[in-house]
Amino acid sequence: MDKKQILKTFSELIAIQSVSTDPNRHKEILKAAEFIKKELTYLGFDIKTYEKGNYPPLIIAKYYLHDGRHQDRKTIGVYAHYDVQPEDPVDQWKTPPFRLTVKDGKIFGRGVADCKGHITQVLATVKRLTRLRQGYGGQGNNLVLIFEGEEEVGSGHFEELISQAKKEIENIDVIYLLDFGMKDKYCGRILFGLRGLVGFELTVKTAKADLHSGMFGNLAKNPVQIISELLTKIKDSKTGKILIPGFYDKIKKPTEKELIYLPSFDVNGIISGYTGEGIKTIIPAEATVKFSFRLIEEQSPDEIEIKVHDFITSQLKRVSSPQIKYSLKTLAKLMPFHTDIENQYVKKSADILKQVFGDVVFTRSGGSVGVALTLKKIFQKPIVMTGFILEDGNIHAPNENLDQELFFKGIEVLEKIFAS
Repeated sequence: MDKKQILKTFSELIAIQSVSTDPNRHKEILKAAEFIKKELTYLGFDIKTYEKGNYPPLIIAKYYLHDGRHQDRKTIGVYAHYDVQPEDPVDQWKTPPFRLTVKDGKIFGRGVADCKGHITQVLATVKRLTRLRQGYGGQGNNLVLIFEGEEEVGSGHFEELISQAKKEIENIDVIYLLDFGMKDKYCGRILFGLRGLVGFELTVKTAKADLHSGMFGNLAKNPVQIISELLTKIKDSKTGKILIPGFYDKIKKPTEKELIYLPSFDVNGIISGYTGEGIKTIIPAEATVKFSFRLIEEQSPDEIEIKVHDFITSQLKRVSSPQIKYSLKTLAKLMPFHTDIENQYVKKSADILKQVFGDVVFTRSGGSVGVALTLKKIFQKPIVMTGFILEDGNIHAPNENLDQELFFKGIEVLEKIFAS
């Protein structure tokens, strides 16, 4: 394994500031796409890009073996994304965010863990297997690479673009999503579920304007107090249990093989009153809170939305008056995702992870990844979700990093998966 050359390629990709949320860096997004396409073209891939308007292109790259051998050869799909999060706050970085830095056994830089490291591992693996366009030596499977450029801004056009590409790649047998991580350095992880999401915004208004707290204290209702008391009724602070009636009704007990993430409730932000320097003795006229629920696969976002709405409405009716008004809006909904782990691809991948790292676990991710739902819906094929980053990788934060040893071991894992 030419580690020096692999790190050189990795460094060149990290240097491209493909921040998808920043319109001023759209040229960098296109530059990253062209860099990846150039690498894959050299390796003999057939490449097409799918675009809409001025949005990041979706790269579809195919490498099919047509040697007439191994009729049971499979077509493996691989998903990853080449866009990254902004580097802010820059002053908290200990190394330049867009310069790959290897230090103390870790690789630093924006996107090394999420998700340019995985793309670089795929490129390195393919280069090793193809032996510079000389094929797999009679081994291996067909490959279809799906590289997206707007994952960090919600994958708003992914379903439309991948649907256009479906005819080109509909013979995919399995899709690997490389946007996840390890349990720890010596234990691989395969995810069978991603949590769904329902997000809300509640505004409570108790007056036409802010009131003098000396003149109206104890007389006027305080919207922050109303919201605070409501929030304590949604979740038990000691046990973490969500107290909305029926919230857990459809959740099944996990199997012995599955480690489980439970649903969760979190307040995402509160806006109200005076928050500047010093003190301003007022009773705010209104307050707004944003909050969200993470859901697991047995829970329907639509059903949870109704339960939450009914609960909040019933609670606020108890303090309602002609002067108190409120509005509750649903801001976001995303279905939970679940995939079967009792199939040949998951079992093979688990065996390989055990060989390389020593152990493997099956679990849910606490987060939500919309492309998993999209790929499952469109292709109706097994989805294997794994990856090679650690929990201290500082994804989306300053000093994003990737364990150097795991980075190269990940290439070893992918080589075994692609070739066997």
